[in-house]
Amino acid sequence: MTAIRSINGISPQIEPAKGGYRVNKSDLYSDSTGRSSETGAMIQYLIRRNIVTIELTYSSCLADIAAIEDLISSSQLTVEYLDNGSYSTKIMYPSDRAKDITSLKGRGWATLSFSLIEL
Repeated sequence: MTAIRSINGISPQIEPAKGGYRVNKSDLYSDSTGRSSETGAMIQYLIRRNIVTIELTYSSCLADIAAIEDLISSSQLTVEYLDNGSYSTKIMYPSDRAKDITSLKGRGWATLSFSLIEL
């Protein structure tokens, strides 16, 4: 099973690097969430649960990394990813991208790290 089945209907040509795939889920709370001044008890104002963030790292030749960068170049992406043994689809946007480029035996090699964050 591939970690990322498709981005905007296109399957990535390469898999994330070993250890380069992580799914985080977080909750979003209102600015008014906090502790009561009288009792000190937490008062939570939940806005949304289980917002998905997928952290990815790809390592490959420069052409493969350029193809991944092109695949995530839109501000809104439909991403089909593997989570808990089945595929889920979410509308996401890409975070800042970090790319390390090295020369390996005269050939360009790169590592690209970024996150896909649910809208």
